[in-house]
Amino acid sequence: MANIRGNDDDNRLFGTSLADVIRGLSGDDTIFGYQGNDSLYGGEGNDRIDAGHGHNRVWGGEGNDVILAGSGNDTIEAGSGNDVVRAGNGNNRITLGEGNDQATTGNGRDHIAAGEGNDVVRAGAGADTLLGGEGDDRLFGEAGNDRLVGHEGNDTLNGGAGNDTMTGGEGADVFVWNGGRDRITDFDSDDDRINLSHYARFDSFGDIRAAASQVGNNVVIRAGNDQLVIEDIRLGQLGDDDFIW
Repeated sequence: MANIRGNDDDNRLFGTSLADVIRGLSGDDTIFGYQGNDSLYGGEGNDRIDAGHGHNRVWGGEGNDVILAGSGNDTIEAGSGNDVVRAGNGNNRITLGEGNDQATTGNGRDHIAAGEGNDVVRAGAGADTLLGGEGDDRLFGEAGNDRLVGHEGNDTLNGGAGNDTMTGGEGADVFVWNGGRDRITDFDSDDDRINLSHYARFDSFGDIRAAASQVGNNVVIRAGNDQLVIEDIRLGQLGDDDFIW
């Protein structure tokens, strides 16, 4: 195990095959964790952190950081700044801070929480949880049975393939239905919209009425083996303006 500490200059810091602790401090640092379950601290500055393989813990700190993680189950806190996080195929837990951030993960079961700013979050295959924050966020679940929550702001929620649950939160949100058996929990016909451009069969509200039915308190739209459940709404409350064709 190595305990490596940089200084206020722009450092290049290298870990080992063991469980290392590396601290970048100030400066625009480049940190390589390599193998092992490492703890990596970027500190202030615009840092580049390559965590490598292993189950790592990474703190980006202040600045516009780039954080790369491998195939382990990583815990990443990006910190403030406009950060870019790219994680691999493990079960990752990622927290984004202030700033307009981007996060991409692989085929694990990931939990990604956006912070302040207009963030873009893309999860891979797997049952992922994507949480927006303040700002106009874009959340992409991709494959897998995902849970997407927009929270504040005018968000776009795209569950991708799989059976997804989407909650917009406050703001004028867009829900994208790309197939599967999806569910929208808080659709507001005054502000929100549903994007159905994936389906060529839907190009008017007449098509929706033909494919939709009232099931209890919910509206269910069916397209072959796919279905979209819109919770707590009456079919009569929906109109052409609620959809994007």
